[in-house]
Amino acid sequence: MMRQAQVVRPHNLDEYLLNLLKSIYKTRNLSVEEVSQWLTSAPLNSYFRVNTLKITPLEVMTSINEQISNLKRLKNNEKKQHSVRVHKHLSDCIVISPMDKSLLDLSPKKEEVIVDIATGQSALRGSHIFAPGIMAMAPEVQVDSFISVYADLAKGCKRGYQKYYDNPMKMFVGNGIAKMNRRQLFNGDMNPKGIAVEMTDPTTGIPSFTLPNEYGMLQNLPSVVTGHALDVNENNLKVLDMCAAPGNKTTHIAILMNNKGSIDAIDKSKTKLNKVELRCKHFGIQNVKIHHFDSLVIVDSDNINNSDSRPPFKNETFDRVLLDAPCSNLGQRPLLKIEVDNNVLKRFPALQRKLLINAINLVKPGGILVYSTCTITLEENEHNVRWVLEKFPQMELIAINSEVGSPGIATQDGLNKDLCERVRRFGPENAEEDSIGFFISKFQKKAQ
Repeated sequence: MMRQAQVVRPHNLDEYLLNLLKSIYKTRNLSVEEVSQWLTSAPLNSYFRVNTLKITPLEVMTSINEQISNLKRLKNNEKKQHSVRVHKHLSDCIVISPMDKSLLDLSPKKEEVIVDIATGQSALRGSHIFAPGIMAMAPEVQVDSFISVYADLAKGCKRGYQKYYDNPMKMFVGNGIAKMNRRQLFNGDMNPKGIAVEMTDPTTGIPSFTLPNEYGMLQNLPSVVTGHALDVNENNLKVLDMCAAPGNKTTHIAILMNNKGSIDAIDKSKTKLNKVELRCKHFGIQNVKIHHFDSLVIVDSDNINNSDSRPPFKNETFDRVLLDAPCSNLGQRPLLKIEVDNNVLKRFPALQRKLLINAINLVKPGGILVYSTCTITLEENEHNVRWVLEKFPQMELIAINSEVGSPGIATQDGLNKDLCERVRRFGPENAEEDSIGFFISKFQKKAQ
């Protein structure tokens, strides 16, 4: 029986990805083994972005601390050290550090549940286990019993499986308390909802907590930096979010604007846009207009739209444009099972450049365009920035908060060292602010 958390080692990566990692981080003196360890492990801290329209960071911190203190009493262990603090450079971002892992109860329990990979990743990031993510639960599991949670890296466990799941690719992610039994999960209702397991002892030590939706949301640190990089304010700005779903950054921008001005949130997935609408409702946001549309055809090049309130939009319509572009997602952590389609990976830069052309056309002279991705490849990041600067001389690369993240990676095919200082890259070199892999660049269109 697998009773220890597994770490995906470099030999699990295909040759293409190994060479890719070598090419990216060779100038930073990081070995493939170090980068692989970083990719397959969870970030050390959790980050909660506060909805300052509804509540203060201090009030949220108090609530989180109370829940973690209750967890300590439940486990009869008052020595689980952690810290909850406001980020020193981002006043609306709370940093939650892990508990002392040496004091966690990580002994295997007799009863266990099997979850899918995405749910396992979330549990390692401090999330409770929600019902849709559970693949199997032993019949003897009772509500309020302590159980062990395993992620099925092999993807071989069928939903509702009743027997003991014995697979070498079953990864232990921690222990928790069952809040649902097998009958509630798999009998009758095919779409169970709610928390099925409260995680008390994840292997990462990252504490779990639950807050009202209106308080804010767990959000990756670089995503919070991206919202601030737009430099929005209450001055009746017109903002475009080109790939808005599920609305994390959209709602952040709206809150930073204090519900003033307007934001046009675009996404081609109608289902995902429902999440944007729901988040806006929870947060009390009123300045977002949601559009089911494809940003690849968002520019009204044929002058066919007589309204400026819906896409396609005319050139130079927006004061701020955010392009959080579709990407290869190679910065998401922990990547418990890395699967890369080389051909798909190579197609992303072309797609991103088409979207960048539209973003550049739509931003006003003097306006700001922020381009970001949640991946680590040079082609999707620094190389795209260089392409913009060479093809569009009206676009100037300007600096982002240098207190957070690291400079870009300078290469002959990408950016020089000076330009790299103006972009922000998040990766294995950011030990202090350990987060997902991410890239942010910021342009200003020169006034004509």
